[in-house]
Amino acid sequence: MIRFHILGAGGAVPTPTHNPAAYWVTVDGQSLLMDPGPGALVRLVQSGQAPRGVDEITQVFFTHLHPDHCADLVPLLFALHSPVPTRTDPLQLFGPPGLTSYLEQLRKIYGTWIEPRQRALEVTEIGPGVTVPLAAGGSVCPFQVDHVQDRLSRICLGYRFLDAEGHTAVFSGDTGPCTGLNKAATGADLLVVECSTPDHLATPGHMSVSDVGRLCAEARPRQVALTHQYPDAAALDLAALVGKHYDGPVHQAIDGSVFTVPKDTGE
Repeated sequence: MIRFHILGAGGAVPTPTHNPAAYWVTVDGQSLLMDPGPGALVRLVQSGQAPRGVDEITQVFFTHLHPDHCADLVPLLFALHSPVPTRTDPLQLFGPPGLTSYLEQLRKIYGTWIEPRQRALEVTEIGPGVTVPLAAGGSVCPFQVDHVQDRLSRICLGYRFLDAEGHTAVFSGDTGPCTGLNKAATGADLLVVECSTPDHLATPGHMSVSDVGRLCAEARPRQVALTHQYPDAAALDLAALVGKHYDGPVHQAIDGSVFTVPKDTGE
């Protein structure tokens, strides 16, 4: 089973229901934190999914290094520098090329304050074609998307999650329409996709309502969850608008939304 707990369904501009990116993804019982934007740790603890706080976090995946997707890395490392956490196995960080350099720059600012006290820090830069195995037989596979950065990393990623039974969930990250996303999303059991703007505010490198509709009509995922909504998009009935293009189930996420594959009728 794959479970997506959306801790932040918004973009860089927070609202009461749509805070910046943060996702707690569980594949066959193994959980990872993805794109810990501002406030991700607080929302994770408040969600009840991390009863031991930061000691629950063993792996962190980054799609890209914009602040609304990685700003809580510093608070996480600072928390692990304190004597309170007791976990001793390594903390694994995965992200696009440039992640190592980003950490080096953070160390120049914060020094030993962001060195975990009890745990080694393992940093792995990944890109398209890499498979990260998970403990219970599942995996995480990155694919390149269209969201160009001018520093830190010039590659931005989406992720395809696979459980031991062959179920798939795809996370778009931040992207405009692109071949990589279309290919990854085709036939997915769950597509968690950004829907940043109404069509009249369409922005290069992001998905508008019509972009998402066309993607879903072509890729035919079995279930769609819309995330990364800026305030103008969040105020709309996005599921109905995307539904003009695509006749499958579409859900407009808010902070705290949970989506599973296979679908959990008890949620």
